Amino acid sequence: MSTLEIINRFIESSSIKDRIAREVFDRLPLWARYRIYYGKAFLYWSVLLKESEYFGSEKLEALQLTLLKDILCNAAQNVPYYRKLFADYGFDPTKLQCVEDIRGLPYLTKEIVKDNLNDFIATNIPKKEFVTVTTSGSSGIPLTIYHTKESNEIRSAFNFHLLGRVGFTPKSRTVVFQWRDIKMGNRSRLRYVRYGNKLILSSSHNNLQSEWMVKYYEMMRRFRPEFISGYVTVMLSMAFFMKEQGLTPLAGIKAVFAHSEAMYPWQRKIIEESFGARAFPSYGMHEGVAYGGGCEHSNHYHMFPQKSIIEFIDRGRNHQEIVGTGLNNYAMPFIRYRTMDIGIKKDTLCDVCNRRYPLLESIEGRSYDFLVNRRGKLVPAIIHVGSKSFKNVKQFQFYQEEPGIVYLKIVRGKFYSDSDTFLLENEMKKEFYFPELGIEIKVLFVDDIKCSSSGKTLRTDQRVRMNDYPFNINKIP
Repeated sequence: MSTLEIINRFIESSSIKDRIAREVFDRLPLWARYRIYYGKAFLYWSVLLKESEYFGSEKLEALQLTLLKDILCNAAQNVPYYRKLFADYGFDPTKLQCVEDIRGLPYLTKEIVKDNLNDFIATNIPKKEFVTVTTSGSSGIPLTIYHTKESNEIRSAFNFHLLGRVGFTPKSRTVVFQWRDIKMGNRSRLRYVRYGNKLILSSSHNNLQSEWMVKYYEMMRRFRPEFISGYVTVMLSMAFFMKEQGLTPLAGIKAVFAHSEAMYPWQRKIIEESFGARAFPSYGMHEGVAYGGGCEHSNHYHMFPQKSIIEFIDRGRNHQEIVGTGLNNYAMPFIRYRTMDIGIKKDTLCDVCNRRYPLLESIEGRSYDFLVNRRGKLVPAIIHVGSKSFKNVKQFQFYQEEPGIVYLKIVRGKFYSDSDTFLLENEMKKEFYFPELGIEIKVLFVDDIKCSSSGKTLRTDQRVRMNDYPFNINKIP
């Protein structure tokens, strides 16, 4: 199908009913949209975040203590793991005097959660209300996490509040790069779909090639978005392509929302130059123990105190591991959870926006990184850990020493079998094995995966000299 045919189909992709529904929905005031689509918890937390945004330090600490007491009391009553833990440590959440009192409890790790998953699930919430998500973060340890509709609404409230700092609303015209192929109704593996004020583009590996990059660029140009959203590595792949082809930045872009991965200065520079707008990264995780992003004036990460209690473990060289206690997910609380994410904290507050929020200068260890194909091009190391192929995988890591050849190191779980290997190999073929990509993935079984010097287990152990390849020359610190 030619590029012109693709664009014409994109423009006419919505049925008459869809267009009528969108037009009606677009005419609704924002408060009505919020109430209809996002729910009561979203509305409540949207108001709370706005009211508490400029609280002084004492009022914020009092709010944190109230939220912390409530979730700890719920955990003591309804979560088997914490019921036993609190008893063993003589910890009574009703007697909490300040947020620092939780430091008498031990750290929680992803391995502990994975090995005792059922004991972390609240027994007072019906299973039909659970919303599950599988994550590996940058540590390569697959983990299933349980949420509820309410906790998801709260997460949306935080997200909208953060993005609202640069003018985003649900009415904003937005391009969203979705890393897997799109599924809608009876149709699956769609490369793109447009509905309402959103243009969704699949950024799975086989779509991040020159032919589709051209089509995506033209779709975005005709769509005239105000914002673009996606993983850092995906935004960078598009930015690389635009610079290589000499494509001009899109007109009218207010910001590029880059999420789920660390953004380094060289990446920010390329993304901002290519899109002609500020790159606005955020930091968060499905475990819900930390969330933050920049303000209107600063690129430092302003961490929401209404979301979590943040602590730090010193890792040397001015680096700290982030430890968080989530305040919003009663279905599966995480208390003093070691994220294994490495950052650089600031001991001062933002002197421009006046929010009394903890600051991180940067997030150093939250990137999926890149693989290098046979032609020396960079390929995002993104993989779907929610599939059945990772069910019995204890830990994994991409390892590369030469272009085009990548080893997927696997630490097998207790119930791992040959059928898991078969599923893994099929998953790799689906994601990486096609001529245009030029990547061969080989499964390699290991007993353990060693930590880096900072104490973090990297998702990608990249040994190829990245400075030898296009776009990275003199740009990687």
